Amino acid sequence: MLAVLAAACTVKEDRNWCPALCVVYSDGYVAEGCPGELTCSISSESHGKLDSGTGSISSFSEKGNMVFEVPRNENVFVDVFCGVSSMTLTESALRIPMGFCCDGIYSGHGSLMITGEVGEAGLPIHKDYARLTLVLDAGQDDGDPLYLRILGNVDGYTLPGGRPHRGEFDYRPPEIGSGVFRALIPRQSDDSLTLEICRRDDGSRVALCYLGKSILDLGYDWERPDLMDLDVTISMNELSFGIEIVPWEENDDNNITL
Repeated sequence: MLAVLAAACTVKEDRNWCPALCVVYSDGYVAEGCPGELTCSISSESHGKLDSGTGSISSFSEKGNMVFEVPRNENVFVDVFCGVSSMTLTESALRIPMGFCCDGIYSGHGSLMITGEVGEAGLPIHKDYARLTLVLDAGQDDGDPLYLRILGNVDGYTLPGGRPHRGEFDYRPPEIGSGVFRALIPRQSDDSLTLEICRRDDGSRVALCYLGKSILDLGYDWERPDLMDLDVTISMNELSFGIEIVPWEENDDNNITL
């Protein structure tokens, strides 16, 4: 790595203006289920986006395999995402395309200022989405089938930092079983997530459910480093919601009637 720097600046030059090397690697924590492919974005305060690259979790786990050239003496931001497939990486955000759900995103974020030749950014990788499984008990016959539509105000993750990015989210989850629907939801910044129940024949809305508010009222924490998955049962008779938070070692069953 130092040989690269030596080629960029001579010994006689003021090395404060020479680039430094930022070594990105795992600090040892990777959330369960993280896929193998990794996308890395490097930016700084004055230069904006500097570089991006892809790699594997195995290369990320060994210090020295992921190295980026960055400016000295200013804050450098490092954002790492695993599980990117349909989402789009821009200079300011990792965004969900309209009509799609979130990818199964695992992420790590950090910043550093390098005053010498080399700096290191050791990052954890956390689960950054919630798998939402919805069971619709509509008491319906085959002649009046229904579908679900999830609406929200978060369409991805900001860069740098990975906070929820404000934008339109509109997704119709597929039915994966009889009355069972599933969607991947990005980390939320408020309680604005809503659920529409609609008729398939004409698209008319049967019911509007304030899903985000119900989830928060049950104590769900969108600030938790590793987001928990959610199971939601919808009974059309009384529009009661049973929300079961299903993490790794915790288990709660709660109900709210709207």
